[in-house]
Amino acid sequence: MADILKVTAPMVSKNVIQTNKAAQDPSVPFDLQEISHIVRNNQSSELLGQHNVYQNETGSAVLMNLLKDPDVTVNYLKNIYMLEEIINLLPVNNNTVTQEIQQLFQSLLIQPEQIVEELMRQEFSSTLFKGELFDFLRGMLHETPGIRQEVAELLKAMNGILSRQDVLDSAANNLDFLSDQLTGSSTLSAKLAELAARARYPMSDEEFQPLKQNILQVLKEVEGSILYSPQMEKVVPIIIYNLSRYQDNPQCLNEALLNVLVHVNGRENKEELKALVLEYLERYQNGEAQENRSRIMSVLAQIIGKQDQETDITSLNGDKIEKIIISLLSSPCNYTPLLHFVIPLSYHDMTAFSELWVDPNDYQETKEGTTRGIHVLITFDIEGIGQFEAEFWMAGDYLKFYLFCPKEYHRVFSGLYGTFEKIIQEHGYHLSEIKIDQMEKTRSLMDVFKTLPYKRTGVDVKI
Repeated sequence: MADILKVTAPMVSKNVIQTNKAAQDPSVPFDLQEISHIVRNNQSSELLGQHNVYQNETGSAVLMNLLKDPDVTVNYLKNIYMLEEIINLLPVNNNTVTQEIQQLFQSLLIQPEQIVEELMRQEFSSTLFKGELFDFLRGMLHETPGIRQEVAELLKAMNGILSRQDVLDSAANNLDFLSDQLTGSSTLSAKLAELAARARYPMSDEEFQPLKQNILQVLKEVEGSILYSPQMEKVVPIIIYNLSRYQDNPQCLNEALLNVLVHVNGRENKEELKALVLEYLERYQNGEAQENRSRIMSVLAQIIGKQDQETDITSLNGDKIEKIIISLLSSPCNYTPLLHFVIPLSYHDMTAFSELWVDPNDYQETKEGTTRGIHVLITFDIEGIGQFEAEFWMAGDYLKFYLFCPKEYHRVFSGLYGTFEKIIQEHGYHLSEIKIDQMEKTRSLMDVFKTLPYKRTGVDVKI
């Protein structure tokens, strides 16, 4: 029989100072005087490290950078544009693909006369809660606050109808990924590719259920495969979740609409609400969202997609592309509840990358008291000149204007006070304050938008 080890002393952590403990008085229930003191924190503990947003430059760390650096997306856009030089340095293995990417880079920049149209397109994509339908619903909620749940269910049902194909496309993308990862199993790879192709085509509710069952069955085969990896293990639950989001109940929208119509007074108002809901669904199903899509964002998506397909480019810039994607997806978000616009501009053979942040409900103290105004911050980087910040605060027809420029150009812009004032007056505003100074350092969004720390705490809405 193997020897049994005898433990003659207890295992004691090196971080704890041991003291000789006196006999405890049985009449005292708790003795809090002889507690052990911790010398230092356990350096090997990683319990909280995984939640620290400052550990690395991914995930929430990038979100926090949006608050610290108002031109973080501009820097990422500059990095994207600089990738064109890297592409030109690569061996030209595929002239067609290389030329296509270069054309995309050239189409990323817009001309000054296109700025207004691009701003309107980006504003259209910033929120879908606008138009006659949502004005009608807001009026109802103002009159009858108790129907919030019914209105939320109606919006959820409408979103379920409109996002059907998006859900299927997302599942198809993940199925294609699994198919590529399982090339070692020709049978499984072919099944996944076939299911992905079927998911990309519009289908009826009756066709969805058989497709869903086939996908779930093949996913079980994937999980039982010897090629199943931890990376695939993360993708499979995403596919199952996306399939659960597909709205295949044809009566869901009718039931949600009826629950709202019960609270609408008057037959005319009921008919108006039904007409607005149908009109909204028809407009988006007919591709209105595609027609108003931002040109810049569409080009960026194509560039990132092309770079992802080119293995040589991905190996050089994989980490950079990942950060760009995170920045674009997270701005704006609950960390930055502001309107956000990105404008890469070409003017007289120079490039300028500009980023706008807008708070339409900014309150400041004035002579008349607390006044509501529109607060705008524009950060832009001009090739060969440097970085600028322009800040506007507008209340009625009064405007405050601040410009921060590179130190080398401070004298030049300081001599333009009269020009700026004339331009502002020509557009119908009265200049209440103007300041032109050197930009000593980049200000954070919280430095500019004082109420931002309060607004970024979240939205109290239950859907």
